[in-house]
Amino acid sequence: MEKCKFCQAELAENDTVCPNCGKDNAPEQAESVPEAVQPVAEEEAQVQEVTSDSPAVNEEEETPAASAEDAQQQDSQEPQIQEGLKATPGKIALMAAAVVVLLAVLIALIVAGLSQQKPADANAADATTAETTPATVPADGNPEDVTCKGTYTVTDEEAKQNQQTVVATIGERQLTNGQLQVYYWMEVQSFLNTYGAYAPYFGLDYTKPLDTQISMEDESLTWQQFFLQRALNNWQQVQAMSMEAAINGVEMNPEDQEYLDNLQQQMEELAQNYDMTLEELLLTNLGPGAGMEEYHYFQEQYLRGLPYFQAETAKIVPTEADLEAFFTEHEEDYANNGITKDSMFVDVRHILVQVTGGTTDEEGNTTYTDEEWAECEEKAQAILDEWLAGEKTEDSFAALAMEKSEDPGSQANGGLYERVMEGQMVPSFNDWCFDASRKTGDYGLVKTDYGYHVMYFVDTQPQWKYYAESDWVGEETNKMIDKLVEKNPMDVVYENITLGNVNLGA
Repeated sequence: MEKCKFCQAELAENDTVCPNCGKDNAPEQAESVPEAVQPVAEEEAQVQEVTSDSPAVNEEEETPAASAEDAQQQDSQEPQIQEGLKATPGKIALMAAAVVVLLAVLIALIVAGLSQQKPADANAADATTAETTPATVPADGNPEDVTCKGTYTVTDEEAKQNQQTVVATIGERQLTNGQLQVYYWMEVQSFLNTYGAYAPYFGLDYTKPLDTQISMEDESLTWQQFFLQRALNNWQQVQAMSMEAAINGVEMNPEDQEYLDNLQQQMEELAQNYDMTLEELLLTNLGPGAGMEEYHYFQEQYLRGLPYFQAETAKIVPTEADLEAFFTEHEEDYANNGITKDSMFVDVRHILVQVTGGTTDEEGNTTYTDEEWAECEEKAQAILDEWLAGEKTEDSFAALAMEKSEDPGSQANGGLYERVMEGQMVPSFNDWCFDASRKTGDYGLVKTDYGYHVMYFVDTQPQWKYYAESDWVGEETNKMIDKLVEKNPMDVVYENITLGNVNLGA
């Protein structure tokens, strides 16, 4: 039986999604994002606001798929030594970045959109059948608004004709249909890029029109209305940040301005890599009625507000008293998710020396001789001796890991695994890390099914403080954002909104 390439759990026949760690074992796409057009900044990842009236520690907020931050991490190869990633308890660790409401779906996401435009995995599709309904008139987050429409989809010609029609305003700033369409389809593409084959678990069948499916995120809305409201809210938040930046004299970073200046050229090169024209690339991802001008606007507005947002969030730093009070207030929620004042993380570095040779039986199980294991141990001991003969520092260990470790999940990071939870790693690795006597600077050899590990213990840290800080920063950031949004109200003319179609199931 085939095994998961990430956690080694057994896979059902013809199934690529691991039931243990939830990762897709399907072969990787041959296409990749050209290095020259990678995202310009880490802050430009798609993220959403945390609901302030529902604590992030609430276990019911967990979703069957990973968060945007988790998904990005899972794109890299995971360590073989992991038993299978544990979900963060209750998904309570959102980090400050996870409450940034400035949307920046970059060129990389457009490319991801190209690869996502295929039917969901058949096994995943069977998990949840999307509820469908004729396009009627459920309201877009405002049941009293008679201008709301059950569907906003129009013909390609109508979308192009209405490209310059104003659909929302904040003071003197205006949002046109063409600009809105970028925000809208980037919301959709980002959702599909994040959850991929897991989309059916949310009741979303992207081979069918989004205006005929009820959203599991908000059952009063269709998926089209759900993404539309997110797009409008995102534009409001981006504009609020951009306006505050202008008021306070905060200018765009020079490197971001250079990125904008080269944006069209980069997009043209990207399109060429996919044997498309720029117009075809934009049409495929943004639909009719949105072009390079609208996409440039989308990027520019975000980058104008980003420096202000960064400066303001840098001021949001909790004191020890803040964290103690926050944890105490939510102590029951944290406890329900397995986090108490006694829960600890460990940071550890290791250098993996894989055992080689072996004999594989008909069922795919590989066994190694005592001689093969002895050879592996000898190699690991030689590496440890080399480190002991040097400076014997964490930095020298990290340099040796980058040179000699055979673990692709940590080699580039000097063998470092941070915030490891008890039970996350395979037993012998776990037992060494969580030995009660373990202290900073400890070293040794550990044998697992994959070989020998040269170990270096970095530190121990309390889980409660890490999660409390993440959640506290999230709440305070949302409060700051809510004040800016309240200061800059948005007027929407729903009857003017029209959306061109993008074939997500192509």
